[in-house]
Amino acid sequence: MEKRILKILNIDDNHDWQRVASKFFTLVGGHRVYTAENGSAGLKKAAELRPDIILLDLCMPDMNGLEVMAALCADPATGDIPVIMITGSRLNAADYASLKARRNFLFLEEKPAGLGRLMEKIEYALHTGAIEPGKTTASF
Repeated sequence: MEKRILKILNIDDNHDWQRVASKFFTLVGGHRVYTAENGSAGLKKAAELRPDIILLDLCMPDMNGLEVMAALCADPATGDIPVIMITGSRLNAADYASLKARRNFLFLEEKPAGLGRLMEKIEYALHTGAIEPGKTTASF
């Protein structure tokens, strides 16, 4: 089977995480990684790039991940892009229920996220059809 190359958008204000995750997914996975340092920039890049998957930080200064997720879902151009929420914070039950109700939400990963484990979950989502390169529809 041919290796599927993903366009990954990593929206996070932590530059160290951006650098490490970008190197890992590029060198180990062979994927193309794009970055945005806040929610506003992430929304713009998501609309421009139409990535196959978005890695989204929960706690950011201009917009939090829940606000970014709501904006992504409200836009027909980005509403079906699968999203993995990554956070070092605990979500309350209401926020977690809100995330799970989103059609494009794949799963929540706690920081520090193990990149190998995250890659395994992305590969599983690819295998099950939850992520389809070139097609932005979540069905996980």
